[in-house]
Amino acid sequence: MAPQNRKQQLEAAVARIQARFGPRALTRGPTRPAAVAGTAAAVSHIPTGYPALDALLRIGGLPRGKVCEIVGRPTSGKTTLVLHFLAQAQAYGPVAYLDQARYFDAASASRPSLVGRGLDLSRLLVGLPYDLAECLAAAEALAQSEALSALVIDALDALLDDGEGARQVGAFLGRMTAPLARSGLVLLVVHDGEPRGERSTPLAHHATLRLGVRREKWLKKNGDVCGCQARIEVLKNRLGPSGQGVSLAIEWGGARGGGAPAGS
Repeated sequence: MAPQNRKQQLEAAVARIQARFGPRALTRGPTRPAAVAGTAAAVSHIPTGYPALDALLRIGGLPRGKVCEIVGRPTSGKTTLVLHFLAQAQAYGPVAYLDQARYFDAASASRPSLVGRGLDLSRLLVGLPYDLAECLAAAEALAQSEALSALVIDALDALLDDGEGARQVGAFLGRMTAPLARSGLVLLVVHDGEPRGERSTPLAHHATLRLGVRREKWLKKNGDVCGCQARIEVLKNRLGPSGQGVSLAIEWGGARGGGAPAGS
């Protein structure tokens, strides 16, 4: 094979790897944080609505065309964080929420006070899948439509502990690579668990970004609990630095970002 052809094939292989796994997956020379950050800045993304978190992620939000994961214990603030993100994502197109965990409350999600302008229910699809097979089939069909900006699956944690369930999820995520890349869809999987808990799962392997949410304290207004202060930690990031975190004030009746990113 001619040297020029070998060079072209190598460049094509590098491009495919970086498109699938992110710029950090394969670089020339030593990997330096500044170089990685500069490369990641061009990644298409959707803001989370929390400026401090967007700054921590370096690319300005959640990456489009990729799998993202948010894990945290119940009442940690992760569901409100997800609803806030979906409200931002509606500026880019319709969104969908597959409610495997039965956590979604349409009345609360649509209130303007919850996430600024609130979710537009006319541009929101909500699914209540009966089992894992139905959930994954619906998610795959929605992704292949290339009509959505964001798709949330809540939640797969119990299913990942089952051997057959983990196999199905792994096969599903492998098939999703091409549809996500074509559509620019953000696939966000949310589940209950310890933010620092390290489990070898298909989701942890395929996710470009993994965020852990931990409640630090309750927020009160006029003596009533109105939200919580949550610590968001970057457990994995193929597009920027990992191991850092930021504290955010997450209110049930509103949302405001605060705090500066800091090391964990």
